[in-house]
Amino acid sequence: MNKEHTLIFLTGFSGSGKSTIGPLLANSLGYEFVDLDQSIEKSAGKSITQIFAESGEEFFRALELRSLTELVKQNRLVVSLGGGVLENDQSYALIKKSGTLVYLKSPSKILARRLCNKTDRPLLRGEKGRKLSREEIEEKITTILAKREPRYKSADITVETDIKRIGSTVEELTRKIERYVRNTPATA
Repeated sequence: MNKEHTLIFLTGFSGSGKSTIGPLLANSLGYEFVDLDQSIEKSAGKSITQIFAESGEEFFRALELRSLTELVKQNRLVVSLGGGVLENDQSYALIKKSGTLVYLKSPSKILARRLCNKTDRPLLRGEKGRKLSREEIEEKITTILAKREPRYKSADITVETDIKRIGSTVEELTRKIERYVRNTPATA
C-alpha cells in the first residue's frame, strides 16, 4: 500500500481542536473532512458513550479499526481521529503507513478547562459515571497524556493549539502540510 499524502490524520487529546480545526483545514486544502468518532456513531447507530458502556473499549477499538480500514481506501481526506486511536497497534500502523499524522498539542491544564463541562467523554468520568472536578480531570488527562505521548510524538507534524487563534493554526498547518508533502516522497 502506498503512503498517500492526500490522507491527513489529526490526532491529539480530546479538546485539542481536531473537530474544530479539521473542517477548516480540509477546506483550506480542498479536501473532504471526516470525524472518525462521528463516522463510527453513524454506522453503529449509537453514541461512543453508549458503545463503551454496552460493549466496552475493546469492542469500540475494533469498530474504530474497521472504519479506518475503509477510510484509508480514499484520498484527499482530513480525518479527525479519536483521542485513543493511536493506542491500538493495528490502527497506529495503518495510519502511519497510509498518510500524514498531525499532532494537535495542548497542555493538560488547558484541555481540562475545555473539557470540564463535557459529559460525552467516557474516559473523563469517575467511577459509575461520576462527574469529576476540574482538578481530577486535569490529573486524569495528565496520566492519559503520559501514556499516549510516545505515539503523539511520532507524528509527522506537530502544532500547538493552546494560544493561537484557530485561523492562524489552520494557516500554519496548511503551510506545514504542503511543505511536508513536497519534501517527502510517497512510499510504495
